[in-house]
This record gives sequence, C-alpha cells and structure tokens, in this order.
Amino acid sequence: MTKTRAHKRRAKRRAAHSRRRDHGHVDFTTRDRELVIEAMTAEQSGDLEQALGCLERTPHRFGSSWVRQLVELLTLGDRAEEWQWARFAVAAGQRWAGVIGSPLAAKIEREICAAAGVGLAPGPDDHSWRVVAEHTAIARAAADVLLFDELMLELFLVRIAPELDRRGGGGRTWASTPACVYEPGEVAGVELRVRDRGTGERQVVRHLGETVGLPPDALLYGRILRVPGEPGAVFAGPPMAIDEAGARQLERLPDSDPYSLVERCAGIGAALRSGAGYLQAPPDYDEEPAAGVRLLMEQGLDRIGAERFALVQSLVAMYAVDPGSTPAYAFHAADALADSLVEEEVRRRLVGPSYSALWRALAAVSSGLDRERFESLAAAEPVTEQRAR
Repeated sequence: MTKTRAHKRRAKRRAAHSRRRDHGHVDFTTRDRELVIEAMTAEQSGDLEQALGCLERTPHRFGSSWVRQLVELLTLGDRAEEWQWARFAVAAGQRWAGVIGSPLAAKIEREICAAAGVGLAPGPDDHSWRVVAEHTAIARAAADVLLFDELMLELFLVRIAPELDRRGGGGRTWASTPACVYEPGEVAGVELRVRDRGTGERQVVRHLGETVGLPPDALLYGRILRVPGEPGAVFAGPPMAIDEAGARQLERLPDSDPYSLVERCAGIGAALRSGAGYLQAPPDYDEEPAAGVRLLMEQGLDRIGAERFALVQSLVAMYAVDPGSTPAYAFHAADALADSLVEEEVRRRLVGPSYSALWRALAAVSSGLDRERFESLAAAEPVTEQRAR
C-alpha cells in the first residue's frame, strides 16, 4: 500500500525523535565538559545562541531546564521580561559557583551532604532518579549559600556577568536577599500569595508552578527577588519543598552576624532530607503503554511524545470538569508542549472554536513563552490532512 505524505512525515519525525533521545545514563566525556564550560562562558557574556549551540552538542543536556531557559529567552528576544533575566542570571551564577575551585564551596557542599545523609558523589553504579535529584538539590543549595550568604553573587554580577546583571534590571540588592520559609497560599492568575513563617509578612510573587503537585502541608524554602514588573517579586530559583520538621530546623539557625556556616549548612542539609519525601518520580516508560498511547505511537509519535500528548488530552478533558485547577493544568501542559513534536500534534488535533476558551484560560495563568504558546493555540485553526498537502 502506498504511504501517504502524512505517514511519511510521521515516520520521519519518529525517527528523528528516537535518534535525539536517550534516557539512559550518559557519562560525561572530556569534550562534554569542555562544551559545558564553553556554554557557561557564552551565557555569562550574553551570547545565548553560542551557549545553546554548545549544549546541543551534549545529548544528555537535551530538554534540561538550562536548555529550556536558553530557548525561551532566545525565542522571546526583546519581549523577555526582567524577571526572566533575573532568574536566568541567578541560575547562571549557580552554574558558575558549581565549578569554581574554592575551598569554601567544597566545605559548604561537604557539610550539607553530611547533614542530609547523602554521600558527596553517587556510587559508580547508582544512577537512580532519586540519587540524581538529591545531588541536584544539594548542588543548588550549596551554590545558593555561596552566592547569597557569602555574597559571591555580587562578584558574579559585577565582574563575571555584568550583561546579565543589566538585563535582569540590576542586582544591587540580590546578594543580600535572605532565605526564608514560606507558607504558600492561593494562586490567582500569575500571582502566588505567600506568608513568611518568621515575620508573618505576606507578599505576592509570580507563580511559576511552585505549588503544583505539593500536598497542603508542604512549605517552601527560598529567596524572593525584587524585580521590575507586576507582580514585582519572584523566587530566585525553584524553592525547596520541606516539611514542618525541616522548617523548625531552619528556624533554629543563628541569625546574628557573623553566623556559623557549619550550623547553617547543617540546617539546610536537614531541610533537604525532610524535602526528599516530596520528590516526584519521573514517568516509568518500561511498562506496556496504555491502549490510547499505543494508538498514538502507531500514528507516528515515539513513546514519550505519545505519553505527553495523551497527558494534554487528559488535561483538556479535566478542565471541563474542574476549571479551578487551571494553574496546575497550565503547568503540566506547558511542560508537555515544550516538546516541539507534541506541540505540532496538539496544533493538528486540539485547536479550533471548541478549544480556544481552554487555551485562553491557560494563557491567563501563565508567563513568558508558555503564555504566548497558549495564546497562539487559542487563535489557531485545525489543520486537516487535506490542507497540510
């Protein structure tokens, strides 16, 4: 039987998709490390295209939060807001802090690991998602202490990456931003209300999915930056989810100056240990796919793309039942639509008058490129096979 153009197009997409994806463990080669350093150097000078080009040559970096930040800023261009550049500047600073040869940085990481009950490095055969997630959280926490509590962020912004400092609206006060425990409140549009557990102060920050998937008893530990725009505050990076016991550990930290670095790292490590219970396992694709997913695979999507498209389909159905969960639906839909092949399928199947209200609702609770993508879907018309030819 002669294959149609649509079948050929889907087969080509599936082949390309399977080539670029490898979800097994990938060891860093010497060249990989060189490319990562090149990417870091490029982003520090504001050359995001060069940074992305370097990362695209390291296949284990495909789809990472680093890549997504670069893609978003490059896609938005002049439309990118100061809060996005602020978050990117802090993330770039964390990457820089993670590679500088500093005895202080090594001490901070050692003390946090000891308090968290985690080894300094995974064993040679231990690449479980939980170990990877724990070490990622520890590396981020150690860099956070170095950047903010030890004021290395000021050095990074002034001496290493002044271009990122300028684009983020100026980071004069960022380095002195304290880390606090926050009680998350209601989400309204792009705003998340939080309460400082220590002072009782209530404030509004931009909601970037911090509360999605967390149980009601979870608390957030992080730093809030003041940025231009409305709302004029944003978490410096993804806050750490902790429980009540972890919050009490942090509240007992000395707040005098100078404070004990060892005690602070011990409190952070204990909080990390308490937050391990909130870690969410990635999807398990080893089991037999559901019938609907298998049908999507037969139509041209690979396993992961099919699972993500099926997720979007389920979100569309759930929205009709529970529109109150729109912020959570928007977060999960945006994550799935970051896959270009999934977005292409959504544009073919889930657009038009019957879906436009849904996409507009998701856009209203989203920011940046996610908002623009949802708005585009709301305005899109279905693409039939006849029109595609």
